[in-house]
Amino acid sequence: MSETVICQKKQEDLIKKLGNEPLISIIIPTFNESLNIVNLIGEINVAMKQFGFYELVVVDDNSPDNTVGTIISAFDKEGRFKVFRIRERIGIRSHEYFLIYPTVNKQFYIKVIKRKEESGLISAIYEGFKSSIGEYLIVMDADFSHQPTILTSLVNEIKNSETDLVIASRYIKGGKIIGWSSKRIFYSKFATNLSKLIFRLKVKDPLSGFFIVKRNIVRALEFNTSGFKMLLEILVKRRDINIKEIPYTFIDRALGVSKLNSKVTMDFFKGLYILYKSQ
Repeated sequence: MSETVICQKKQEDLIKKLGNEPLISIIIPTFNESLNIVNLIGEINVAMKQFGFYELVVVDDNSPDNTVGTIISAFDKEGRFKVFRIRERIGIRSHEYFLIYPTVNKQFYIKVIKRKEESGLISAIYEGFKSSIGEYLIVMDADFSHQPTILTSLVNEIKNSETDLVIASRYIKGGKIIGWSSKRIFYSKFATNLSKLIFRLKVKDPLSGFFIVKRNIVRALEFNTSGFKMLLEILVKRRDINIKEIPYTFIDRALGVSKLNSKVTMDFFKGLYILYKSQ
């Protein structure tokens, strides 16, 4: 990897030199996604070509499988990108920052944040929000359960309507799930219906992890649950926004290991309680 170390201000200057600020920021939280992440970035780039300049923000929770190293190695060898290490911000010693900067075909760049001490999906996504600069924020998983081809529909919908938030939904007409056992589908629908009942929500898939939202909608929000569904917090705390759901097919991961376990499940129910009390 390039040994070039730059400060945050230099990173901002380099991004400005690309000619225009990205309209869209795609936030991808990762943990042990080295088998998926490089191919995912490639497929995202294919899907996003028609929308011009954009940024990717990868927030990694210190993956033991060296997800960050995999990204850096792949792009460092391409010859079309230069990798910079960003000098750590004063007071933050648990993060490492990288900028993967295009030298040709300047359609996108990648910010990589490696968190050495913090963990958790919501805090990772929020970290991505704070580090991004696009007008529209997309949140998606790194395991291909959220197919990059759906990005086109998400972006077109929010750009060409009065919608503030567009959800890729498994549970509206046309949406479906592939690869889950009937037991897992049952638990998913139970959690979905419970959330809708507790918070009186009309959307069909308030627990989707795949959505696009306007930056101004989340700018002033404080996310304070330890659960793993940021969308639910947005829906509960911003009931004044225009929402649209579009169908998509959720496909269970082919590579890597699912993050769903008993701790995640307990965190979800704990998050429901915290969110309910915060209303």
